[in-house]
Amino acid sequence: MQSWVWRHVHISLPDDWELLQFTRNPALGRCAFADRYQFRFELCWREVPGAPDFARMLTDYQARLDEDGLKDTRRIQCAGWQGVSGVLPDRRTTCRYGAHLADLGCLIEAVFLWPKDRRSDIESAVLESLHSEAPTAEGLVHWQAFGLDLHTMRGGHLEYCRADPGLAELGFSFGRRRVWERFSRHGLLAQWLTVPVPEWQRRAIPKGFRMLQSRQEDRHGHSIARLRAERSSPRLADFWQGRREYRAAAWRCPHDGRLYQVSREAPRGRGVDPEWPPLRLRCCADLEVSL
Repeated sequence: MQSWVWRHVHISLPDDWELLQFTRNPALGRCAFADRYQFRFELCWREVPGAPDFARMLTDYQARLDEDGLKDTRRIQCAGWQGVSGVLPDRRTTCRYGAHLADLGCLIEAVFLWPKDRRSDIESAVLESLHSEAPTAEGLVHWQAFGLDLHTMRGGHLEYCRADPGLAELGFSFGRRRVWERFSRHGLLAQWLTVPVPEWQRRAIPKGFRMLQSRQEDRHGHSIARLRAERSSPRLADFWQGRREYRAAAWRCPHDGRLYQVSREAPRGRGVDPEWPPLRLRCCADLEVSL
């Protein structure tokens, strides 16, 4: 089973179920997972003001599914979750479960699609793994997707997510985009990485910034390149917010051969202020890098 954490919700799914569609909106959205052949699972969420009348909600939901053409609908239970199952027009079985996560203030729906026989053992394992993840004592929130296992500051907005064959990248913004945190995992290195990691990272400094400091450290068989840069020409906002600073760390993991990078761009001083805790990125069981 493979763990995923999205919108403060943790779930474990079969290893060959990959995330193909996702929503960045924290108030209403879905993540859809598929194997090599078709969609197998959906995780849907919707913010609600309070706990719903679940029995009535299920009754209304089942009636709506009947109207939509789902055949042989019936109530089901699994791992403490209540739901509705039925048969789609293409003869696939679908099992839909719901729960209210009070600490997140949202309604969660877990939808399974079975092309052949229903696997209640997989349903049970998945539903038992599904739970909310609270922020850490430091004020960090956990995300885990596309090979990235990271902790970013609470209150951020997921601005973008890329999931290409050789690149996975998540970017978060804070305070009207005054602060950016970015996490990336690069593959296919033999095809494009032609310089040492420290040099690659220097070339990746944002335009308009100049490097102030760089250093290297070795931890648990990993060589980590760190750097710090600042905006070359101050702008008006820099005079009351502080000149913008860019910090980054990059390294190759010897276990999977991937290149990882974590960075933060913020007004100087904010990155070390207690209200802005160090962000973290893990590549393997041996190493988690803080910035």
